[in-house]
Amino acid sequence: MSHSEQMIENQLIQILSEKENQWTYRPDLKSEEALWQNFRSHLNRINLAVLGEQPLTDKEFNQVKVEFSRLTGTPFLASQWLRGENGVAQILLEREDGKKVTLEAFRNKDISGGTSSYEVVNQVVTDSSRVNRGDVSLLINGLPIIHIELKKESAKDGFMQAYYQIQRYAEDGFFKGIYATTQIMVISNKVDTRYFARPSEDTAEAYARMKKFLFNWRTEDNQTVSDLFDFTRTVLRIPDAHELISQYTILVDDQKNQKFLMVLRPYQIHAIRKIRQKAAQHEGGFIWHATGSGKTITSFVATKLLAQNAIGVDRTVMVVDRKDLDAQTQDEFTKFASEYHTGQTTGNSVANTLIVGIKNQKQLAQNLLSSKNNNTILVTTIQKLSAAMRSAQQESEEKGSNQFEKLRKEHIVFIVDEAHRAVSDEEMKRIKKILPNSTWFGLTGTPIFEENKKQENGTFARTTSQQYGPLLHSYTIKNAMDDGAVLGFQIEYHSLISEEDQEVIVSQLNKGKLPDDALQQEKLLPTELYETDEHIRTMLQKIFNRRSVAKKFKVKNGFPTMSAILTTHSIAQAKHIYRILKEMKDNWDTLEWATIVMKRHQLIDKDFPRVAITFSTNPDQLEKNEQDDELVEIMKEYAKQFDASPYKDEKLYNQNINKRLARKEKQYQSDGQWLDFVIVVDRLLTGFDSPTIQTLYVDREMNYQKLLQAFSRTNRIYPGKDSGLIVSFRKPFTMRENVRNTFRLFSNEKQNFDQLIPKEYEEVKKEFIECLILYKQSEADLSDNPNDLKTMIAQVSAYQKLEKSYKALRSYDQYEEDFEEFSEVVEQLPQYQGKTENIKTKIKEMIEDEEHPEEDFEKLLQEIAFSSQLNATHKDVVDSFYINQLLKAIQLNEAGAVEKFEKEIQQ
Repeated sequence: MSHSEQMIENQLIQILSEKENQWTYRPDLKSEEALWQNFRSHLNRINLAVLGEQPLTDKEFNQVKVEFSRLTGTPFLASQWLRGENGVAQILLEREDGKKVTLEAFRNKDISGGTSSYEVVNQVVTDSSRVNRGDVSLLINGLPIIHIELKKESAKDGFMQAYYQIQRYAEDGFFKGIYATTQIMVISNKVDTRYFARPSEDTAEAYARMKKFLFNWRTEDNQTVSDLFDFTRTVLRIPDAHELISQYTILVDDQKNQKFLMVLRPYQIHAIRKIRQKAAQHEGGFIWHATGSGKTITSFVATKLLAQNAIGVDRTVMVVDRKDLDAQTQDEFTKFASEYHTGQTTGNSVANTLIVGIKNQKQLAQNLLSSKNNNTILVTTIQKLSAAMRSAQQESEEKGSNQFEKLRKEHIVFIVDEAHRAVSDEEMKRIKKILPNSTWFGLTGTPIFEENKKQENGTFARTTSQQYGPLLHSYTIKNAMDDGAVLGFQIEYHSLISEEDQEVIVSQLNKGKLPDDALQQEKLLPTELYETDEHIRTMLQKIFNRRSVAKKFKVKNGFPTMSAILTTHSIAQAKHIYRILKEMKDNWDTLEWATIVMKRHQLIDKDFPRVAITFSTNPDQLEKNEQDDELVEIMKEYAKQFDASPYKDEKLYNQNINKRLARKEKQYQSDGQWLDFVIVVDRLLTGFDSPTIQTLYVDREMNYQKLLQAFSRTNRIYPGKDSGLIVSFRKPFTMRENVRNTFRLFSNEKQNFDQLIPKEYEEVKKEFIECLILYKQSEADLSDNPNDLKTMIAQVSAYQKLEKSYKALRSYDQYEEDFEEFSEVVEQLPQYQGKTENIKTKIKEMIEDEEHPEEDFEKLLQEIAFSSQLNATHKDVVDSFYINQLLKAIQLNEAGAVEKFEKEIQQ
């Protein structure tokens, strides 16, 4: 049965009003003036001790409204005010008798008790937007905090129609006045539900940016909660809804021009709850969250909440990798550093602040020893922490105090971002001896299990659980792909050694015997084969031929819009590749393969590629500013590309590479100021985040955590980016096997891990042909039954599969070679699309007219995608190849498919 919008709204309010959910329905509040007077009554109730027997007069309340408008003038200011001083939102008021008082409006800590009151209103018309009526709003102490907009199941764009309606309300001024405090939006068409933070501005541009941050809810065991009523009982009940606002949203301020509210995803919330629960029990463990899913934010918020109000926790420390705590990372943490982000205090006190990357170990030691700072959020490295402990002990002994002994007895919680890179088991054991009551939590996207455990080293831990304790929460790459939180991967395997040459080489090395198994053959191939000039030149020619550049670097308006990383096995090989590429670039115009002009993807950027090389030097050597002469020359060449002064310091050189490759700062987004291509060994392959990196070229063997970490540099969501592209140049059979083993291990799937393995071109080509055959058949079926609803839905579904498979197909280099074969079909796709849109419109009309009351519309509609949110959040590509096809493993395997296709296109 299809639900009308009114029925959905009525049932939603009924569920919210159930006793266990703690919301009270207020049908009497239908106007903004009614909401203001309701807020006034709550102020009188909460501030009885301050106001005494004299409630707010009309004049005083008008003064409150003026101050309220000043404090909530923008979405960011409203969020900032709600966090308030010491976690309390306040309004200063001068009473009619001249007395100045401070009124409390909202307490973040009064969750499901204290001064908090929870009410539901619906169909409210605001003064600034009389033409619009909001569906349902949730009030805390009379303030609208969560807004819910609803559509029926058959709405044209699904839940996105509700999103566009909220956007229209915002542009019309609905979220001004008393609605300025709205923090979270919920949109639903009953069968599909999303939540998101209020955008930074009430503009179309801000709402367009927010489209990729519409989150569905998942349970603790990662089951998706799509139904509105299930979502309501899980997320919008009290205390959960209040916690979502007060604990699991954070304000971001980069001190430049980015100020916005961020709400955490469900898996982050589940992980933080687990950490808080276990910390109270003095028990540690580890969190397994996919690379790229926001582990650093999870670590930070967990640290913040433990520092603020954890029972039985004396202080918290967030530990990061020393390589990560550079200027860029400090900027990331500084976004959260203002006092109102922690909601603890104002003034000049050293306490209750965020301290990031203290360089002076003595200063760090003093912060640890100070009793004032036990709810300070401290972000540091294990190396500085170890040094600070020694300094603290020495200082305490010199003063003859017992501060260090007090510190040793404290329950200190350590949260380690990047569990294995930031802290080794040896380092952890050393700290635990000094702080025996400490509890440790590690977060990682690539846990170490028995299958990929470290080499034996005495009694030190070899797996993640041995070092930290049990797994507390997981959100794997499979889950992340399901949610569209990250893109999937497309992998190309190339062998730059001919089959004949390989057989000759292997036979010579194996006493004239040639193993039948390709994997065994590749095991016998020596590394030296890949270190020759010939190998490197052939590889670079494959990378920089114009067809490859057009796809891998996404040429637009003559300039590349994406960047790439090449990783190889040694610093020597990295330098070798760099030198040959530099030599080739100096003679670029003479290389025929590099100067082909492609009509459809013409490259006019004369300075392409802008190249850098970076590798991890020994940190101690870096501290002493020791560097080899060749690197000095490389840094000069690097600076020359950008008309910059030569870098004399390797740290500054690496930091500049990070910034130009990341393209996050405005100055590095201008044409010619970014990096196109960076050669690395291991540096940048873990922890570095740049959505504009689309391709990873692999000139080495990789497996398990190193492989997935490296691949994950490419799969961040970005406009126009369909997937993370991986191109391997060594031992293709070995690399395929390594990819298979890695996905099996890190998908946490015992049976269906094959569904996650990225497909190769020939397989995708075959699927496209099968989708075309399916579409042609559905077209014929519809011709026979033009008014049959199921047949129409089958036609739409067939077209959507065809469109998605084509998008996957065209991203491969080999597609260019096969373009003539597909050209006629490609020309017809717009016609197919037009027909499909007409059929979708007809389906809607039939359902709305209820011409088929006996059909299960909900089930039928789930077979096709009406929502344009697929394009908005780039889920179309993820769904098409790496979600629908990989996870659902739709394989038709129709006999003679290729032959049928050949016949089709010849016609």
